[in-house]
Amino acid sequence: MKKFLILVALLSISSLAFCQNPNPNSDVDDYILDEMDAENAPGMATLIVKGGEIVWVESYGWADVQNSVAVQDSTVFLLASVSKVFTGTALMLLHESGQIDLDADINNYLPFTIDVPNFAGDSITPRMLMTHTASIADNETAMDTYYSTGDPTISLADVIERYFSTTGSDYNATANFLNNAPGTTYEYSNIGTALAGYVVEAASGMDFSAFCNQHIFNAICMENTAWYYADFDSANVARPYQWDGNQYLPYAQYGFADYPNGQLRSNVLDLANFLITYLQNGSFNGNALLTNSSVSEMLSAQVPSIEPAQGLNWYTEEIFLSGGGTTNLWGHNGGESGVSTDIYINPSNGIGIAVLSNGEGDNLNVVDELYNYALTLTPTGTGNPPCNALGIREYINSEVLHIYPNPSNGIIHVENKKGGLGTVNVFNSFGQLVYSVQTNSSKLSLELETAGIYSIRTLHKDGTTAVSKVVVQ
Repeated sequence: MKKFLILVALLSISSLAFCQNPNPNSDVDDYILDEMDAENAPGMATLIVKGGEIVWVESYGWADVQNSVAVQDSTVFLLASVSKVFTGTALMLLHESGQIDLDADINNYLPFTIDVPNFAGDSITPRMLMTHTASIADNETAMDTYYSTGDPTISLADVIERYFSTTGSDYNATANFLNNAPGTTYEYSNIGTALAGYVVEAASGMDFSAFCNQHIFNAICMENTAWYYADFDSANVARPYQWDGNQYLPYAQYGFADYPNGQLRSNVLDLANFLITYLQNGSFNGNALLTNSSVSEMLSAQVPSIEPAQGLNWYTEEIFLSGGGTTNLWGHNGGESGVSTDIYINPSNGIGIAVLSNGEGDNLNVVDELYNYALTLTPTGTGNPPCNALGIREYINSEVLHIYPNPSNGIIHVENKKGGLGTVNVFNSFGQLVYSVQTNSSKLSLELETAGIYSIRTLHKDGTTAVSKVVVQ
């Protein structure tokens, strides 16, 4: 009875709410709905790109079960470890600009020294962080303390110092590292990717999230993608769920301070742009994000003697073909409490797949089904999805907007160096507006009494906007 009731509800939602799928197929719908039922996924958004365009987009089920909010193609999901390919993209951008060398010691870029105990003479490099070969271990006892309801309440810099500095409060020479020289063994490391994000922050001189906003998301029109929950309309973000054997139980929206390893949120429409960019050798709508050589390097085996499937953050996954046999796609999956996500691409035929779910099951069978269906589809030749210029957020760097001190004890100064501030809105980590003012002045001081990470958004009179984060301790 459970399966019948859920399928009826999901089919009803799908048929009523979404009419823009260019290649609808009821057999594929039925397969996905069966998989959702088997894997206890309350909601799911699915996407296929091919030939530089969206050839399938379909969403199913509930973004919010208790309030009967349906998943839409625009619904935002927590990406979990799919986030890691974006952190890798940020590193490659700095590599291309000459700001980092993938094979140099990360200590060249950091304000304090990080070494693997017993191997202080061996360098940790960005490439090792991108291939999980840096001999960095996930100490769950420490890392569990970095989670919070809403956005994290401590900065990325604080987390890295606590975990990796020998004077840090979470430093543990045996639990935080492997007893192997860096570069000699493979062990998947979430905190290692957080460190990679901090390398971006330290080398660029920009907050990691702001760097991604300016140099990745804006560059390829990912207007509904951000690292912080407070940057979204909470009504458009899917709630994460667990299945207790009888019903879906919601988790509170959450974050974690080591966020470059999994806190990114996005929707399938934005991910279409990202997948197309990699399938088009680093370009989207004529705008080059990465060079062809960088894309080729990321999508190539980096440590074949240790882990042959591992590229630079991307890795290969075996997909089963309906006619028999298998093929390998480049991609990444993600899993967190109430979240399961997958993205995969095949550069040889231009196919890309994205599956986002707010449940804790496995999406790989759905990926198989969508890939096999993609093989039968023919693109129209219309080209890349258009950018919605009015929807793209403009993130202004510190040369224009200056927020200080950061971190703060509660007194914050906001300054627009090129004119009046205009409208200033401050959101807490739950996405709630806690302060709003309009001013013609170029400077503003305000007080925030509660500790946490806040999002400050300004709309200037010249029409430009800025979004920045500030930590209140």
